[in-house]
Amino acid sequence: MANTRYSASYINKNKKIEVLISVFIWKDESVVYAYSPSLDLTGYGNTIAEAKKSFEVTLQEFVKYTANKKTLFDELEYLGWAVNRKKKTMFAPDTRELLNDNEIFRKIYNRPGVKEEHREVELAVA
Repeated sequence: MANTRYSASYINKNKKIEVLISVFIWKDESVVYAYSPSLDLTGYGNTIAEAKKSFEVTLQEFVKYTANKKTLFDELEYLGWAVNRKKKTMFAPDTRELLNDNEIFRKIYNRPGVKEEHREVELAVA
């Protein structure tokens, strides 16, 4: 799996940014999980499609909550992102940093059959 650092910047006047994140998908017994270590969000279901849909709902709730509370930058900094509030730019921690700092992600990353997908998501910036 690639060791990549993802970044984000403004995409329009609606104060939204687009960011590319990694989502790791695996099956444990009969449950499929979709997990983004850079946002520490998880979805799950009986199938890959259900897990992705569950992850999408979790992500939407994260975006809605941080937009309403105006806490996006605080949350991302807490999750290890490098944030420049003045320029409204942010950089996700790279895979190596996430593996060093997140024991749960280390266990997931080293499981057989884990697939990594990249997806673009929009985050609301206050």
